[in-house]
Amino acid sequence: MPENVRLEDLSELERKIFGLVVEFWPASALDIAHHFNEDIGSRDARKKASTKYSYYLKKLLNKKVVLGKRVGNAMVVWPLVVEKYRTIHNILRE
Repeated sequence: MPENVRLEDLSELERKIFGLVVEFWPASALDIAHHFNEDIGSRDARKKASTKYSYYLKKLLNKKVVLGKRVGNAMVVWPLVVEKYRTIHNILRE
């Protein structure tokens, strides 16, 4: 996690979502909803779950706890530590 953001600074739901992102990256809002056993069977239910968890993913992005990218209409996020893996990989490749 970034040095300026501590786990205690996140809400309980943000901590749970962050834990899921760390464990199952890359993750989208619907992936998070699936892990929380949300009903995503109908179009309206998917839309509601996507809106709900997209809000929290954006909060984590703003706090610079995760990184993300839009893929189509979905926001896909991954832990910040993955960028360190990428850097190490690039160094070893050279």
